[in-house]
Amino acid sequence: MGPYRIVGRLGAGGMGVVYAGVDTAGQRAAVKLIHDTYAANPEFRVRFRREVAMLRRVRGACCVRILAADAEAERPWLATEYIEGRTLDEHVRERGPLTGDALFGLAAGLAEALVAVHAAEVVHRDLKAGNVMVSPAGPRLVDFGIARALDGTSLTGTGLVIGSPGWVSPEEYLGGPTGPAADVYGWALVVVFAATGRMPYGAGRPEVLAYRVMNEAVDTSAVPAALRPMVERALSKSPHARPAMHEVLTAVATAWDAQEGGRGVGTGSAAADVTARLNRVWSMPADDALAWPPEPPAERRRGLLRRLVPVAAAVTALGCTAAILLNLPSNAKTSDSRASASPSRAPATTAPPSPTATTAPPAPRSAVDLAAALDLSLSTTPTADFTFEGGFTQSSAAAKASGHVLAGDARTEDDFSMRIDPAEEPAARYVIADGLFYRDRPGASGELPEDQRPADADWYALMVAGTAGPSIIQQIVLNTTNLQQSGRTYTGVLPASAAGGRLRTLLTSWLGADVSDGAGASYFSYRLTIDRDNRPTTFTLTWKVPVSGTGTYESDFTTTYRGWRAGGKISKPAG
Repeated sequence: MGPYRIVGRLGAGGMGVVYAGVDTAGQRAAVKLIHDTYAANPEFRVRFRREVAMLRRVRGACCVRILAADAEAERPWLATEYIEGRTLDEHVRERGPLTGDALFGLAAGLAEALVAVHAAEVVHRDLKAGNVMVSPAGPRLVDFGIARALDGTSLTGTGLVIGSPGWVSPEEYLGGPTGPAADVYGWALVVVFAATGRMPYGAGRPEVLAYRVMNEAVDTSAVPAALRPMVERALSKSPHARPAMHEVLTAVATAWDAQEGGRGVGTGSAAADVTARLNRVWSMPADDALAWPPEPPAERRRGLLRRLVPVAAAVTALGCTAAILLNLPSNAKTSDSRASASPSRAPATTAPPSPTATTAPPAPRSAVDLAAALDLSLSTTPTADFTFEGGFTQSSAAAKASGHVLAGDARTEDDFSMRIDPAEEPAARYVIADGLFYRDRPGASGELPEDQRPADADWYALMVAGTAGPSIIQQIVLNTTNLQQSGRTYTGVLPASAAGGRLRTLLTSWLGADVSDGAGASYFSYRLTIDRDNRPTTFTLTWKVPVSGTGTYESDFTTTYRGWRAGGKISKPAG
């Protein structure tokens, strides 16, 4: 993308996928590729272009820097400096709540960043623990400004709430104008989370969180007394009752100075005081920084080649006698060199196709064809390794999983052997065989899927089985009436009430009622990619739930499959 060579995937969010990128000078960047849904909207592109221009003016010490962007690309993208470290929610999950200088530094650094953002006439609109980085250099605010590019476009006309459940300000739920005061509210929520390690409004379904935001107060008792008055003012339900962000920064800088015994640095500026104090006292463990995605050796060689080619061109232009030998492929010639080749030289012949090469069969075109192709391919190679990541939007019900799966079909269930790592529970291994769930340990007893409840640690096995099973894919495809195809990638939607099997069992468990009664207006969208033998390679299922007529919340579940093969029976634990 632009000058960036993509070397790995860092994460994903509601606006797009974030990749690890390296430019020709070796500088690392976080490159966000905007989802194609937004890229296809002309209004979004206009706003995206304007927002990027405004973001370039942001000068906060605790803000990530904008490096490059392209609003005219087929899919717009934005590159920011890469921040080593974890997000605040990851840091708290690993090490617990922040205290002392770490907590005051986070509150002050985030306030300094938001003052700079607002000075550039930008509003973040999505303040949450996942958008605050805890880096060795200090707290850093990321992902600011892009959400506002959606505000007022036709993409929000259908009721999309910009923000995450439990972190959205009360005024956004009411459909009123959302300005800097929403960021003040978000600042307070992040500070409460950092001090407690708990979601400010707890966990729950989006509509439950919306009710709590509108009607309940946040418990601030764990916030230090020096910070609590400003945090409580910032949490006012009315945006007009909240302080401005520069007031917050001044109050936090003063409180932090008092916490250190009044040994202020005396710069005369609250922002400068905060930056100087962060440089002096902020400390994060070295092992808290996440690893940069490893580059395959071939990619490193190609990157080196890209950096050397301009050097070779410069040396040649200067008339140097030294020869620079590059390990170029034998057929790597420019169009000019081909045009000037001597006519006496015989042209290179193209090697005939390998006798073992085969042409990929045409991709299925209709839902019925796709379902039949899946059924046929999985009946001969039913076993695959898989990885899974997903959860119910902005609740604590999220997990990662890996293992192998034995595919059922549209009428039978899948078997699993897997390790599941929930967001807030210890990791555990499970076997699902013959319709029963087992802890993967000798003598474990089987349990029925319908007996699982979200409060149970074992419930995550149902979440994975209900969204990652190949039989779920077949059921969904069979019920799709508006399948869209691009090569071997398919997208479609269907009402949640049309779900069956373990997927319906999962929704019933989550809602506490049948999906037709508990969330009858909700629906699924999905994206499925298959290989040349018509077997799934990636499957993303998104459950979209309208919330009180004011917005739609989305829960994503993504599974990647590899190594499809025959055989591979999965049996219940021995004993």
